[in-house]
Amino acid sequence: MSKFYCEIYQLKNILRKGWLISNAGNVNTGRVESDAEHTFSMCMLAMETMTKSDKYKNLDQLKVYKMILVHELCEIDAGDHTPYDEISQQEKYNMELACVKRIAKDCEMPELLVLWKEFEENETAEAQFVKKMDRLDAIMQAKIYSDERKNNELFNEFKNNYKKIADEFELYL
Repeated sequence: MSKFYCEIYQLKNILRKGWLISNAGNVNTGRVESDAEHTFSMCMLAMETMTKSDKYKNLDQLKVYKMILVHELCEIDAGDHTPYDEISQQEKYNMELACVKRIAKDCEMPELLVLWKEFEENETAEAQFVKKMDRLDAIMQAKIYSDERKNNELFNEFKNNYKKIADEFELYL
């Protein structure tokens, strides 16, 4: 089995910590999404958006998909941190960077590091779009969990926290 597959397989087992903390999982099982599921949802949202929205039709779609696929690799070693964790942004970034560097080197895939850094720097149109998809997916997942509970508190919190994205992509919500 490839070293790279063994690395990415771990994303299936990294549960989204924010959902765990808020007890937002499936109403029947308590299960929350994994990083791998989050990544898949983002890819599908990006595909729909780039297909249907004139605003995003000129993006480098391959780069967008690749960036989405690598954006959570850093959590394999660094873990999933929330804003409530007692860790500085710099410390979090350093741990995540070290992880992506390790994987890129061990798997002989330097592009992973290039794409991850581009996402983190958020300066290109593709990186900015991927950041939007990351937040939109969180809003939509909050909507799913809220609908299951017939309580919009969680959804409203995410919608308000990411108001600009929620307003731009209102048709999805």
